[in-house]
Amino acid sequence: MSSSLLVNDSNSDFRPLKTQPGSKITSVQESLLQECEKDIIWYRDNFFGKAHANFLGGETPVGPVALSIIKDGNSYKILYRTKQGCERLGIGSDNVRIQWYRKLIGLGPTLHNVIRAVSANIPIDMLKQCKNPNIPNELLAMEERQVIKSYKIGVAYLKENQCTESEMFSNQFENASEDYKQFLNFLGETIELKGWKGYRAGLDVNEGQTGLNSVYTKWQGYEIMFHVGTHLPYKVGDPQQLERKRHIGNDIVVIIFQDKGTKPFDLSTITSHQNHIIAVVQPYNDNQYKLTICTRNGVPPFNPPIPEPAIMNRDSISRDFFLHKLVNGERASYKAPGFASKLSRTRAVLLMDIIGRYSSKK
Repeated sequence: MSSSLLVNDSNSDFRPLKTQPGSKITSVQESLLQECEKDIIWYRDNFFGKAHANFLGGETPVGPVALSIIKDGNSYKILYRTKQGCERLGIGSDNVRIQWYRKLIGLGPTLHNVIRAVSANIPIDMLKQCKNPNIPNELLAMEERQVIKSYKIGVAYLKENQCTESEMFSNQFENASEDYKQFLNFLGETIELKGWKGYRAGLDVNEGQTGLNSVYTKWQGYEIMFHVGTHLPYKVGDPQQLERKRHIGNDIVVIIFQDKGTKPFDLSTITSHQNHIIAVVQPYNDNQYKLTICTRNGVPPFNPPIPEPAIMNRDSISRDFFLHKLVNGERASYKAPGFASKLSRTRAVLLMDIIGRYSSKK
């Protein structure tokens, strides 16, 4: 399927993702795990509850650092934490130099020598070992705080002959097509906002100022609240529909549902710098959808691959694939220039908090 059927990407910061011939719509795979979740699992499996050493350093060339090292049989394993993320490293015992005098008395290499052998880029001379028994729990809790369990995703609607952002913010649910309403049911359940106790994604659950209803789902242990444009308040005489734009314009991922007969959506009309993933969906035959996903420049590739042709069925497997792609798209966007520096600053603050509380403790 040619993406030009659904989007016009000329003069735009967005580019449609390429489809991958031979790939298929599949249910959830391992790639749903966040990188920090993989690091947490690796730390729990290899370090936590076992005798290992931890080193901390606040003022290094790479910023704050926390490093864990353990000897596992004939090898050493290291988890190296910086503001940029975690790096899992390892080396065999035979590849580490032991000073002659340590050999003479039957000792192995120092941990400093092991770390130097693993990587010359680790500023080990600027790190101090922390022997406080609480530090493993603190390091694990720090990583767990960065696991994102809730997502907000915008949903906008284009009627026949519409193709711009301002037009998609102007539509109302009462005049929407049955195809669009069925698609909202495909995404999740319609919930009443007043008194809502789950993840609310900035929606008003007390006074109804952001509408009466929304669409929500709990999926694979994650909460997803959809900012549905046609459910957000419509203000007569406001051509920009600022209330709708305030929510959807702040979403990293936005779904645009096109009725049959719409023109290719003009990506250049998107004015928000926060929107990084645009998923354009259109009905195709009975119980099927055509799909084009566009990413802002700077967003790295992410799984699962989009099949060729990019057609989804209206079933649970395709829904898993679609939500999986959107969630991973948001995570990939965190690595784009607009977000990476913010996340590294947050991580640096968390590391410095631990270092400040434990680097001076025995």
